[in-house]
Amino acid sequence: MTNDLPDDPTCAQDDTKRAMKEIISAILEVSELPISSNFYDLGGTSLQAMRICARINKELGIQVSPDGLFESDTLEGFCAEAAEVQRDA
Repeated sequence: MTNDLPDDPTCAQDDTKRAMKEIISAILEVSELPISSNFYDLGGTSLQAMRICARINKELGIQVSPDGLFESDTLEGFCAEAAEVQRDA
């Protein structure tokens, strides 16, 4: 049996990454968020990291921790890891 609209996890991951980017951008108050940047390079603080993770959990239902932001080399890496967590859930 075939579906007219096949599940495409890539699209869901792209939507998740886009939503996370918007959240991070809003909290860091950065209009253009270079996704290849490091959280600290953008002036991110531990309080902002906690706010970002709480908002991601609330709005997207993805459990992420501030440690993920601190340990990721780039925001893109953090978003990709979170999207994987969501996909595996």
